[in-house]
Amino acid sequence: MSARGQYRNALTYQHALKSLQHFAGTTKVMFSHMSSNFLNKWIKSLENTKRAKELYPICLRQVFKAALIELNDYENEIVRIKSNPWIRVKIPKADVPEKLAITAEECREFFSAPLPESKYKNPLSELGRDVAKMVLCLAGINTIDLYSLKKDNYINGFICYNRAKTKRARADKAYFEMRVPVIIQPLFVKYANKDKNNDSLFNFSEKFKTAESFSANVNIGIKQICKSLDIPKDDQYCVYTFRHTWGTVAQNDCNASVGDVAFALNHSTGQGTTRGYLKLDFKPAWELNEKVVDFIFFSDKPSSRRQREIKEEPLSRFSNRFLIEGTAYFGGKKVAYICDVGFKNIDDVIKKLSEQLPDTIPERSTILFKIVNVDKQQVSVYERCRGKGC
Repeated sequence: MSARGQYRNALTYQHALKSLQHFAGTTKVMFSHMSSNFLNKWIKSLENTKRAKELYPICLRQVFKAALIELNDYENEIVRIKSNPWIRVKIPKADVPEKLAITAEECREFFSAPLPESKYKNPLSELGRDVAKMVLCLAGINTIDLYSLKKDNYINGFICYNRAKTKRARADKAYFEMRVPVIIQPLFVKYANKDKNNDSLFNFSEKFKTAESFSANVNIGIKQICKSLDIPKDDQYCVYTFRHTWGTVAQNDCNASVGDVAFALNHSTGQGTTRGYLKLDFKPAWELNEKVVDFIFFSDKPSSRRQREIKEEPLSRFSNRFLIEGTAYFGGKKVAYICDVGFKNIDDVIKKLSEQLPDTIPERSTILFKIVNVDKQQVSVYERCRGKGC
């Protein structure tokens, strides 16, 4: 797998094997050891993990399947592995990952926060902040893709690349193009690889041997900033937070559809074969990315998530300077309407509307009053009985 360039997958398989060896108490685990009872006990030992309880057994099952093909010669009746215990092994599902996205307000606070004091010339907090901004402003690009970008992937202000995570599993090789927003162009200069003999776009590989160590150090820097902001440890961000945030802001605050978000995040969206023979126009993704960047960095508009968290002030009292729109409904039909200033409270508005109510409305009938504070965009609805308060 490593020889094919599948370094991260190979690492996962190595971790799975080490877990099995640790459980078995030996580095020489034989296929004959792998009974269903043994495997079920091993999987039971992983039950407190979030992903390993599903991921590791799947990896070892794949190894076992490959071994059956390689070591057993059924045509010549050479069967070295006598049975398949996986038939009687139930692999649990991984925990559903938490929604990592933060609000636009939290993003603004993070990126405008002073960097923590450091004795180092190039502190990890600075790297964490800069890479988080690059991820957020490049439609949630993964750190492995940032790390792996080559100089010929950057063409006339665009990055053109194949997403490492899924390029071997998709017909279109997960190819994508993204225009680099102006806000992060200085970071492309700051981290540019100036070595003419090195084809990497950025100098990350000069400081970090692997994409994994690069990502780990970026996360350390991000958490240093979170700590300086007094964010509780369990709520601190990681670099993947900003990929999740991009998608959430795009959908919630920039009116993008789930399909638009999936396209811009370079998900296959279940149409990998079709994408494999289409010449795609990536412009919709660039435009959506610019909207997200503008919303977060060049506005102070409240995010829709934050608006839901804010407890609205009651409409019962208001200044007589506010423009108030009031409508009365009976049986779904509009029977009275006003739009004016000078009201001190709800009762004033209802009293004014009641003066317009037609005489044909029977006593003790229910009337709905919808009142809008136009200036503050607050809406309230009240019920009154004819003859009691109206």
